[in-house]
Amino acid sequence: MNNNLLRSQPLKETKPLTIALIGQVNVGKSTLFNSLIGEQKAIISHQPGTTRDRNYGQCQWRGQNLMIIDTGGLEEIEKIAKDQIKKQVKKHIVKAIKESDLIFFIIEIRPPAEIIPESNELSGPPISNFEREINRLIKKSKKPTILVLNKADNPQKRKWAQGLSWLQLGFRQPLAISAANGTGIGDLLDQALKLLPLKKTIRPIEATQDQEPIKVAIMGRPNVGKSTLLNSLLGEEKVIVSSLPHTTRGPQDTLVQIGPDRQSILLVDTAGIRKQAKVESGIEKIGVQKSLKTIQKSDIILMLLDVTSEISHQDKTLLRLIIKNKKGLIIIINKCDLLTKQNLNRLIKTKVINEYLPLARWAPIIFISAKTQQNVNRIFSLIQRVQKNKYLLIHQDKLNKFLEKIIKDKNFKPEVWKNVKMSQIAQNPPEFTLKAPTKIIRRKMISNAQINIIEKQIRKNWDLAGTPIIINLIT
Repeated sequence: MNNNLLRSQPLKETKPLTIALIGQVNVGKSTLFNSLIGEQKAIISHQPGTTRDRNYGQCQWRGQNLMIIDTGGLEEIEKIAKDQIKKQVKKHIVKAIKESDLIFFIIEIRPPAEIIPESNELSGPPISNFEREINRLIKKSKKPTILVLNKADNPQKRKWAQGLSWLQLGFRQPLAISAANGTGIGDLLDQALKLLPLKKTIRPIEATQDQEPIKVAIMGRPNVGKSTLLNSLLGEEKVIVSSLPHTTRGPQDTLVQIGPDRQSILLVDTAGIRKQAKVESGIEKIGVQKSLKTIQKSDIILMLLDVTSEISHQDKTLLRLIIKNKKGLIIIINKCDLLTKQNLNRLIKTKVINEYLPLARWAPIIFISAKTQQNVNRIFSLIQRVQKNKYLLIHQDKLNKFLEKIIKDKNFKPEVWKNVKMSQIAQNPPEFTLKAPTKIIRRKMISNAQINIIEKQIRKNWDLAGTPIIINLIT
């Protein structure tokens, strides 16, 4: 197989016009982001620096499709240099500016310092060093920019936007809005459309059932390499990678296309899962709750484990939760570059069988190094395989012959099984029924062990790797 066909490809032909939300910490960027896209995707908190990565969402305004990029807050440049994560936040802001067609420079509205005598005009508050630093980054990009004064929740605050000092930043008269209650957002989008190169707008491809993306969530404990894996799959640094646990605060969505048929896959990086007792209130707790909800919304889970660590109770709990929600599953064992080839081979033969497989024997396991990209290119083909298996449909005639063979080969009692009929009643995941006379079920003449044998043989006869199977005994 040509590995180049499996590299992720950004959806350039469907990319809408892009607006980046830029500003220092805690000015309401994520609140505006959620308001624009119409959902609570970004985590909202009064804690500075909640958003660290670039968060993407789409909205429509007056027939135009817009991509909104939420970014981490930019703090004082001297402080950024002392903190690894803040360095990366600035790098992501610079990237967001580069990706954008238009910038919303967001500042929290403030009262004027004084009223100019005789003219009765508002001088406006002084511009901070932080804001001047951000302004230099924006001016360097030469991108069209709208100065947005947020948290203007009443007429008095909106009047503050008339202050002359705002003009020192070199933009037109700022627009006063309230992201929290929606005031002024329509005017802001109208102004954005006037500045955007609308002639470049490309009509998105109409989605059909066949074109629906496969929703794939990357999950696991903190610091097992989830963000590194996402960056490796994408071939770019979209999310912040750090050795500190809980660098990722909430699910991050990225749409890619792979293979010659350009299969769409929505990749979601999630916050690490820890024991509930160790989850502090606030940002981390919200991130974990969002990650657990992500399981329910996903088609396939990439369960990431650290090859250097024993499988934990939390890992087993997460696996059970994935299985309970009937999701496709691929187990990925990361950081294999830290082991010698001999030790890795020994691990594959022993540890995997003894520890990983009993929980989900049907899940494919792949050993990788997200850091060096070892085996990472195989993950996309596994995703496609698992998705196909979830929708497997077995013809009734084949099921009849299959059951007859099982009864004979496994010495099931003919007097019990002669009136049992097997049918497939659903896909995603494949679901089967064994319909038997009431007296057989009442007397428990069909055991769970026999049903397990049937499941094992179904998997042996058909490729159902990565998908759960449901078999119900009914009358």
